[in-house]
Amino acid sequence: MINFVTEKGNVPFGFFKQPMGLINYQDFQLRDATRRILPSSAREERFVHFHFMGFTSNRFIAGCSLSKSSAQTAVFFYLFDRQKSELVLKKGCRIDEGNAALTLNPDDGLSWLSGRGKEVSFDLSNDNLYRKLFILLDGSPLLELYIQEREMNTLRLCTPTGPSGWTYVQKIAGAPASGKLIWQGVEIDLLEDGATAHYDFTAGFLRRETFWNWACITGISETGDMVGLNLSNGVNETGIHENVVWLNGKMTTSPSVFFEYDLDDLSKPWRIQDQEGKTDLQFTPDGAYTAFHPDNPNPVDFTQAFGRFQGQISAQNGKILQINNLPGFTERQYSVWW
Repeated sequence: MINFVTEKGNVPFGFFKQPMGLINYQDFQLRDATRRILPSSAREERFVHFHFMGFTSNRFIAGCSLSKSSAQTAVFFYLFDRQKSELVLKKGCRIDEGNAALTLNPDDGLSWLSGRGKEVSFDLSNDNLYRKLFILLDGSPLLELYIQEREMNTLRLCTPTGPSGWTYVQKIAGAPASGKLIWQGVEIDLLEDGATAHYDFTAGFLRRETFWNWACITGISETGDMVGLNLSNGVNETGIHENVVWLNGKMTTSPSVFFEYDLDDLSKPWRIQDQEGKTDLQFTPDGAYTAFHPDNPNPVDFTQAFGRFQGQISAQNGKILQINNLPGFTERQYSVWW
C-alpha cells in the first residue's frame, strides 16, 4: 500500500497525477513553530479531515459535508429547489466519535456518520473510480448520488501550511452525476435532471485559526459542455494554489483571485476577479447554509451560498470561457479547529 507520509516523517508537496494512497498522518513528524518535535498526542489534536459533495441540476442544488477534528465530528446537508427558489431541507448535527468514521484514503474506503435520525456515507472506490454519497433521513433514503471520475482529470495538491503543517486537497468539479433523489414521495432521476457534481477531500494539519473563501461552478453550458471551476484563497496557496478549471473533464490551472462581498450581507452579489481580468465573475446567491457560533470554545462563522455565476473564466490554452447563468457555490469560512 502506498503511504503519503514518508518513512522519514515528511510529505511531498506539489501537484500529483496518480492516487496518493493512505494519508498516514500519524507518521508525520509534526513540529511546533520553533521546530521542536511534538508528541503523538499533538498529531491527534491538530489533524483536520473532511469530505464535501454537492450537485446542481435543472431543478435542485444540494450539498453535504462530513468533517472531523479533535473539537468535533459533524455533518450537514441541504436541498434547494431552484424552481420554487426555496431551501426545502436543512439538516446538521454534531456527534460523538463512536458513531462516525472517516477513511484516510482519498480514493478508496468508506466514511460515515450515524445518529439523530441521520445516516450519511461517502463511499470511494479506486477500482472503478466512482464516488458515492448516500443519505438516509429518519429511516428513509433521501439521496443516492454517484460521480464517475474515470474521464476526469483530478486535482491532487499538497502545500505547506503555517510554520510546520500541510494541507492535502483532492477535488473534481463539473463531473457527470447520476443516482436518485427521493423527495416528497417522488423519485427523481438525477441523470435525467442534468445533474453535475463537485467532490472535495481535504486533510492535514491546517492552521489552528483557519479562514478561507471558495467558489465552485458545476454545470452544463449553453453549448453542452461540462464546466467545473474551483477557486480558493486562504488555504492552499503557499507558492502554488488550487485554482483550476475543468472543461469536459480536462483540467487547467486558473489565476489567483480576489473575493469581494458585503460583510454585513453575504446574500448580496459577490465579485471574484484575478489581477489580469481573465477571470471576472459575479455570483448571485439564491440561498445559503450557515453556521454561526462565535461564543463557542472553538468559534465558527460559516456561510456556504449557492446560486448563479455570470462572467468569464480563463480555460485551456488561455481561452476565455464565457459563463452565463451557471449554478454553483461560494463559501466564507472561519474556524478554530483545536
